[in-house]
Amino acid sequence: MGSETSSRRGRLVASAAAAMLLAGGITAIGLGLHAEPPNPSPTSRVTAAAPSPDPTIQAPPASQAAVDPAATDPTMLPAPPDAALPASVPVRVQVPSIGVDAGLIPLGKQANGEIQTPSGEPGSPGGWYQDSPTPGQTGSAIILGHVNATNSDVGLFYRLHEVTPGQDITITRADHTAAVFTVDKVDVYRKATFPTIEVYQNADRPEVRLITCGGYNPATREYLDNTVVYAHLTSSHPAS
Repeated sequence: MGSETSSRRGRLVASAAAAMLLAGGITAIGLGLHAEPPNPSPTSRVTAAAPSPDPTIQAPPASQAAVDPAATDPTMLPAPPDAALPASVPVRVQVPSIGVDAGLIPLGKQANGEIQTPSGEPGSPGGWYQDSPTPGQTGSAIILGHVNATNSDVGLFYRLHEVTPGQDITITRADHTAAVFTVDKVDVYRKATFPTIEVYQNADRPEVRLITCGGYNPATREYLDNTVVYAHLTSSHPAS
């Protein structure tokens, strides 16, 4: 399948996902359980930019034929490191800067049209919204994780608000490809005014959104915000 066809399909999938979210009335995602208040409490803020590390680019094979076919046939040139990948279900998410290394499970929609959320038990995996593109495809893949747990104030994405632009997110897929994304920005939105279109809108390149809750209110024991990390694909390599 050509890259243009893959790109078009990815954009259609992303658009359809956004349309379904809007049709389902999703304006925010509940990923904060009724637990004891976090200590320290994650703050609602937009993370300032940090120096961007050099992206990891896969080196070419050590042994190559004496005559490189790509030198005479441009169609045989290797794909750039940030080229869109074919569909493959994500199975693991790693965010080294905040110590996240966890499995992922597919999530659908609840009867009321809202996105399902992962289990809130300690050590539970995060979730990939299966009506969004798979990470690495063109479009916006949606990854969800709880900010706390049923018996703890520390959940999978408890430190998500600490992520800064330039840091890496690696998502391992079922096809044994590790897709590496570089963070562009981190935004915090009030759930009451959650910008659904901005968060879920169609992307013309492979992107990922990591989403959790924030803004804990001790009076109601509820989270009033959603933290959203935006990142784009910068490389891919065989998973170890």
